[in-house]
Amino acid sequence: MKRSCLILVMLASLSSVYAQNQTNNSQGEKGTLPVMFDSVRANVKNDLVQIGWCNLTEREVKYYMIERSANGTDFTPIYQQPPSRNLDDKASYTYIDSRPATGPNFYRIKVAITNGRMITSRILRAEMDFSNTGFTLYPNPVTGDECIISLASEWKGKYTLEVVNSSGLRIQQVMLSNQGNGISQAISLPAGTRPGIYVVRIKGGEYTASQLLVKK
Repeated sequence: MKRSCLILVMLASLSSVYAQNQTNNSQGEKGTLPVMFDSVRANVKNDLVQIGWCNLTEREVKYYMIERSANGTDFTPIYQQPPSRNLDDKASYTYIDSRPATGPNFYRIKVAITNGRMITSRILRAEMDFSNTGFTLYPNPVTGDECIISLASEWKGKYTLEVVNSSGLRIQQVMLSNQGNGISQAISLPAGTRPGIYVVRIKGGEYTASQLLVKK
């Protein structure tokens, strides 16, 4: 049976699990963090899950560890990735999980730093065998400046996401690339975005949808 998928937003099934990136990062000698996650995402392609991430300031990294969970709480390591250069610049990685479980699969990336600290990414969820299409936002309401957009769609290609304020002005635009059955990706609101109600619109191919996002 053909599997389709909805990648749902994950910071956790319980609020304590779906937390922000851990803040136990220490400042390096150059004043930047050794790990600054960007483009942490999960794409589902048929029966496979492709996890991708970018470290904007790779330095002092011992290794990256991808962990998977069936419940969002108990994680097991499934892959270890060595750093590419450790030159305090951008480094991008991908990993394909060829044996995801039926139903929900939770993923996170842990980074071991040479000083002994561990830095953990947000948690992503890949839902296998989910036939509904559409997108979700999490958390909503959002208390910080970042949330996760989860899109499930059979149409492969580029999508445009826009965040519009109550005056009808666009305050953010993000391009999404769906290469499989869905994608989960973090989006950031502009610094200083005021509390209020915003409209999030997604357009791609023949797909158009919108939802309200509440900023506390």
